[in-house]
Amino acid sequence: MALITVDESKCRRCGFCARACPVGIIALGEGFPATGFPTTIEKIEKGCITCGHCVAACPAGALAHRGMKPEECPPLAPGWRLTTEQVGQLIKGRRSVRNFRAEPIEPEVIADLLDIVRYAPSGMNSQTVSWKVILDEQEVQFLSLAVIEWLRTLGDDFPYSVKGMLKAWEMGRDPILRKAPALIVAHGAADDPMSSASATIALATLDLAALPFGLGTCWAGFLTMAAAGSYEVATALGLPPGHRMLGGMMIGYPEFEYARIPTRNPADVIWG
Repeated sequence: MALITVDESKCRRCGFCARACPVGIIALGEGFPATGFPTTIEKIEKGCITCGHCVAACPAGALAHRGMKPEECPPLAPGWRLTTEQVGQLIKGRRSVRNFRAEPIEPEVIADLLDIVRYAPSGMNSQTVSWKVILDEQEVQFLSLAVIEWLRTLGDDFPYSVKGMLKAWEMGRDPILRKAPALIVAHGAADDPMSSASATIALATLDLAALPFGLGTCWAGFLTMAAAGSYEVATALGLPPGHRMLGGMMIGYPEFEYARIPTRNPADVIWG
């Protein structure tokens, strides 16, 4: 089966598909509109990353990819772009939530959230980020304890106050996973050079995508560090063989809402 097929009765020969292809495997005739219909350059078509840009860019729905048809790709709703004010409120209003209600999250809610997050950019459209969702609060607490035990083995070279975190734990507080009702762990193949960046992008997307669900999140930085430095913590996560933790997010319903946007330093920019 051909990599792309074109309905010539619909094709406007605008060339958008060729211009949108990130690996340059689509060609058509010269001029505008082009003198020919889109076709792939056979010698390099194996470089296709199945990103779907060619299908998404076609305004007439004339181009189909071997991996996806235009009717399988929902059209964007009119007005889907938020205003600058809305985006500003969304990003500036997001907070790292460290106080959660004792309310479980339904698995269907997390499934809907991750269904959105799977569209986050990934290196060369590799889509190699995997997830482990822990909805058992006791299991989350077990991981907090594993990190605390790891912290007990560290010296004063650790960049954060180990003594302060250990004292907080002894007083019944959880400075690691904040007694969150749930945890989402991003993981991937340990030998994948793109996995770390792809997971960070996916987690940042999750951080924002959780807001319309009424959920609050906080990055699980200490667990991520411990998983990289402790065999016991890494084993406690129960990830597939050959995979490593790439990052994590505490998640739950916030105990309270924030009403104001705190100040931040000005952007540090070098203009070229």
